[in-house]
Formats: sequence, structure tokens, C-alpha cells
Amino acid sequence: MRRQLMLVMLMCGSVLWMSESPANAQTNHVAVNYDKIIPASKKYVGVPYQWGGTTAKGFDCSGLIYHVYSSLGIDVPRTTAEMYRMGVSVKKEDLRVGDLVFFDTDGNGVSHAGIYIGNGKFIHSSSSKGVIISSLDDPYYWGKTYIGAKRVLAYRLQPGRFQDIPTSFWAFNEIRTLSEDELMIGYADSYFKPNEPITRAEVASYLGEYLQLDLSDRSAIFKDVSSDHWAIGAINAMQKKGFLTGSNGNFRPEDNLTRAQLAVILTRVFQLKPPATHRSFTDVPPTFWAYKEIQALAASGITTGYEDGTFRPNDTVSRAQFAVFLYRSIHE
Repeated sequence: MRRQLMLVMLMCGSVLWMSESPANAQTNHVAVNYDKIIPASKKYVGVPYQWGGTTAKGFDCSGLIYHVYSSLGIDVPRTTAEMYRMGVSVKKEDLRVGDLVFFDTDGNGVSHAGIYIGNGKFIHSSSSKGVIISSLDDPYYWGKTYIGAKRVLAYRLQPGRFQDIPTSFWAFNEIRTLSEDELMIGYADSYFKPNEPITRAEVASYLGEYLQLDLSDRSAIFKDVSSDHWAIGAINAMQKKGFLTGSNGNFRPEDNLTRAQLAVILTRVFQLKPPATHRSFTDVPPTFWAYKEIQALAASGITTGYEDGTFRPNDTVSRAQFAVFLYRSIHE
């Protein structure tokens, strides 16, 4: 009987008395990258439901949240009831990526939870279908059982605003737009870290999400990308499309991306065409390995190079630079 009681406390829908104080919604470290939440969640789509489960072998609803957030360094309690006691309440119209959404599925109070992933959708582990993505406004079930949301992440400012991106910042408009479109969320406490170099894994994640690719394949395509890597689903999806490749069986997910490499990727993703008249960059001769792609990028208006006539193909790409490249690729 004692063992049964302990198992019930682990259930997704447990509504039990708690002796612990509610968790503080603002305790997550400023270094936590919230852009990882969606790919780290979507890679588990299709994993079966398991009562009390907290691993990729099977999740219950709170087990999925606990596993994903713990893997990213975000502290949340284990049960749905405890999660509902933490954070601050959020109106449905004010939901942001990473907010926890709650449901009353049995008429006895909060009994189910998921992670809001933007555009009116949430990811959760359903007892009948396993990990799936559903609409909050589903009129047949979830819309009727929705009872509220809690913000457990440290969002200090409104969408599109960051503590380290003043309105005078050279890439302010592009970063603001991508943030409002829920493509680049930024870091905890509303930091963007514009000068941080962007990695190959991060680029795979942003583009995979923008293209709405299936991010659920966790197979070991690359030797250096394990099944528990937060971006494995995005990396595999981009590789299948031929947008990203590896070398000698490795992907090097944490390597910084160069401007030349990004030119190649964006040319593939957005099917950019080579120009009739080539632009002259003093440091990109016709023999350069990414010459055609850099020319296509310039012809599309995505890049103009530097004032001194260079492109600087081997320079690493910062987060702000990537935001501008991505924004122009989408809107040019």
C-alpha cells in the first residue's frame, strides 16, 4: 500500500498536499538558453506514455517537462501539482514559449500539463498517444479542459526586447521581429547575447524550426551527436534535407559557424540563385570554395559585405549577425 501511494505521487495528474514551498520563477541562471526549449522538446515527439516515466523510454506529462527542463539547467519540481504551485499566473493571450499550461481532465482540478511552444500550441505526453503537439484551442478536448498557465522562466522584458539590445543597436529591428515571431527567444532574464558566436547546432535548430521540419528523429546519424543532445532532432532533419552535412561521420555541433559556411547553408535552404553579374569581394576570389554561394547571398540582398570591400568569409558569425542574415533571408 505504501508503494502504491508513492507511485500515485509520481503520477502526472497527482493533486496532493505539499510541504515544500513553491519554487521561485526567477531562480533560473542567466546563462540558460531558452532557444533550446522547443528542439529539446520536439525531439521526443512519438515517445510513448509511461506512468511515472521520466526518460526517453516513456514519459508521463510532468515527467516530460521535468526531463526537458532539467536537461537544459532549468529547475522544476517533479509532479504536475507542484508545478502548478510555482511561478506566476499568465493569461492565455500573454503566453510565451516555455510557459507551462495546465488542464483539468477529470473534473478534480489540475491533472495534466504541457509546455507552450508558440502559435497556440503545446507539447505534452498524452496518456493515449504519448508525446504529441496539440492546439490549446482544440474545441473537442484541450480547449475545454484548459484551466491556466504558469510562467516558470525568467522573462524580464516583453517579447522583442532584451536587456543587452538597446533600440539604437544596429540589429535591433531584425532581432525584435524574430523574437516576436518566436524564432529567437534569447536567454534567461531577457538577454540576447548578440556578440556570442553561433554554433552549428544552434543554426540547425533555428532553421529546422523555421522550416517546420520533423525534429523527432533521435537516431545516431553522426558519431558526435548523441541521442540526448538537445538539437539532435534538428540536426538530423537538416541533414536529411541536404541543408547541413558532416565530415568523417562527425557533425561538430559545438563548432562556431563561419560567414562562408552560413552562405552555403542559406543558399541551400532558401534556394538562392547565382547572379548574372558577380560582385567583387577582395578576399573572395573565384577559386574560393564558397564563391558561388557568397555571390548568391550578395545578389539576393542578404549581405553587402564590409565597407572596405571584403566579405571576411572565415570570420565567425555572431548571434546578432545570424539574426540579420535570417531576417533578410525570410523577408528579402
